[in-house]
Amino acid sequence: MIRQTATADRELVDAAGADLGPIGSLAALVQYRELIRNLVFKDLKLKYRGSVFGFLWSLLNPMVMMVVYLVAFKYIMQIRGSGFVFLLLLGILPWTFFASSAGMGAGAIVDNGGLLKTVHFPRAVLPLSSVLFNLAQFLLTILVFLPVMLAIYRTASPALVLFPVVVVLQLAMTAGIALALAAGVAFFRDIRHLLDIALMVMFWTTPIVYDYTQIPALWRRVLFLSPMTPFVLAYQQICYYGRVPDREVCIAAIVYATVGFCGGFLIFTRFQHDFVEQI
Repeated sequence: MIRQTATADRELVDAAGADLGPIGSLAALVQYRELIRNLVFKDLKLKYRGSVFGFLWSLLNPMVMMVVYLVAFKYIMQIRGSGFVFLLLLGILPWTFFASSAGMGAGAIVDNGGLLKTVHFPRAVLPLSSVLFNLAQFLLTILVFLPVMLAIYRTASPALVLFPVVVVLQLAMTAGIALALAAGVAFFRDIRHLLDIALMVMFWTTPIVYDYTQIPALWRRVLFLSPMTPFVLAYQQICYYGRVPDREVCIAAIVYATVGFCGGFLIFTRFQHDFVEQI
């Protein structure tokens, strides 16, 4: 029975073009790009199905966040630092994109076992569509949040042209981590529980709720062990400080993006043939 299941899974993988190694798997994803797009739009429609305002809720959410954080930190906690709320949100929004993608991507394979056993498509479509769904949410929020904050604090500069580059680098790293987690959870369910702890540790070791410039030099190096640190700093330096990110920030972001995506994709393609046996 197990042998029959494994054979059937290989046939499904072959039919999707995912048994051709990493290059072939990438080509299969390009071939199935319409499926990825449809899955992302399906999730977006399901999220707002039945609501009166639909996608407008994604635009309202950042406005409410700005007001709440402004009142909480400036008037209740009496934190008078200029632009603290701006810096805070420049960390929280990309972090939310990353954490939500990691959580949804981790369960992308085990939560869709029935689909994997009956439909021919590249397995990587599932975690990648989860990441792109959260990317859409992130971009919708940024479209409202960023222009308002730039107008209030008047920090717009030519360095803003680098903002999409940072988004693409973060997307690459996030996609790689989601792929690795999806493969890992298929074999070890405990990874899903460990992820919650790991995300909590990463949140507090990423300069989101505190100013990186106020951290002692020794601890700044330690913070770069969090893969989100260079991306949060890049967003802050581009949008709040109005300058090109520091060289070490750029190098770290490129390294995390490259290693994260390539490593995650290789791990996923290495073990994808055994997913059906595990779920």
